[in-house]
This record gives sequence, C-alpha cells and structure tokens, in this order.
Amino acid sequence: MISIAKRAYDIFPQGSTMQKEEVQKQVTAAATRLLKSGDYLRLPDSSGGQFRNFTAQALRDVCLEFYYSNSKKALKNTNEFHRTIPINTMLLVAAVLKGIISGFRETGTDKVPDLTAEQCRTHFINLRKSVDMLLDIPERCEELEEMLDQWARIGMGDFDNYAAGSVAGSDAEDINIIL
Repeated sequence: MISIAKRAYDIFPQGSTMQKEEVQKQVTAAATRLLKSGDYLRLPDSSGGQFRNFTAQALRDVCLEFYYSNSKKALKNTNEFHRTIPINTMLLVAAVLKGIISGFRETGTDKVPDLTAEQCRTHFINLRKSVDMLLDIPERCEELEEMLDQWARIGMGDFDNYAAGSVAGSDAEDINIIL
C-alpha cells in the first residue's frame, strides 16, 4: 500500500537537488492538499469537470492488490468477492490509505509512517458516515456498486472491462467524499 501511495500521488520530488528541509515542506504541503481536498479518493471526470468518488488509481490499485493478489487467493474463493468488493472492505483500504498519507504529512518524509488501529478506526468511521449518506442517493449508490463490481471483475481476471476503464463515483462533498 505504501509503495502504491508513494508512486500514485507523486508527492515526493524525484531527483531533486532541494535541501532536506525543502523536500519535507513540499511533501507536507502535497500530503495536506490531498487530505483536505479528498483527492486521494477521486479524480476529476474529464467529461464535465465534476469529481467522482473512489476513482483514484491508487485506491483501485490497492484494492486489487490487497484483495485479489496471489497472496490473497482465499478471498478470491469467496462468492462475495467474485461479484463485488464489499463497500466496507473498500473503506478499510481508503482508511489505511488516508492514514499513510497523514503519516507522510506528519513526517514530511517517505519513511513508512506509524499507523495505529485507532487511527484507522477513526478514518473508517468518518468515511463510513459519508458513504452512508451517499448510499441514500439511489444514482450515487448505483454508481458506487457498479464501480466495485467492475473492480471485482478486474480482480477475478476479467481484463476486458479493465481496458474499457469506466469507473463510477459521486459528485458532492462531505468529509472526504463528494455527495
């Protein structure tokens, strides 16, 4: 998860000649922007400039790696993971990802941040509250469910849908989720 976050969010200067203090300031500022904006969870929709939730490449990559990699074959054998990634399991990944980015913000370095179960629990609860509101909007609920179904198909090896690349989400804001 940490290596995906480092690569996907591009908050660490590459090949820079900046001083250590300057790099730390840049990392802290970039991580802070990601957390405050919620952009670690979403990408702009190129068709209309609206944001779509949970479509950040890092979130998808981490979910696929965590739940469907060769080391997680047991999950691939459960019927539920054949059809979809359960919302709470996606939120668990999002909560840990938020904790990792928070650690980068606090240290200003690319070192593995300390992440406690309590921090993850707090992030999870806050994200869950927002998702519960999102799920009350039928079209947003359907978009999220379709996206998680697509991710499961990708994880199970249906790469035709992966190539198509349509990922759904939402478009209004609360905590780090747009409602």
